[in-house]
Amino acid sequence: MGTRAFIFLPFAALVALALYLGLRAGIVPTETEIINRYAAAYMSTAPEGAALTDCAAAPHPDDAIRMVISCSHESGLTTTYFVGPRGESLPEPQGPSA
Repeated sequence: MGTRAFIFLPFAALVALALYLGLRAGIVPTETEIINRYAAAYMSTAPEGAALTDCAAAPHPDDAIRMVISCSHESGLTTTYFVGPRGESLPEPQGPSA
């Protein structure tokens, strides 16, 4: 191998990494994947007796919020997650449109 290969290989690896990260960032999770992720987060903090089936999702009228996931425990504790268009966690909306 010549010195050109030693110059080209790190550059090729960097291009491949950038391509992978770019493709990964463009993937929008499905609603099922989002619900499962937030149900697992609920399970990690919920009291004894919690189940994945405690959680249900509904669309939100605001386009900036993809869905609202509510998890209700039999003890009366309710945990609500507001989810953005790409599956990111959002703060609870404030104001009259909430």
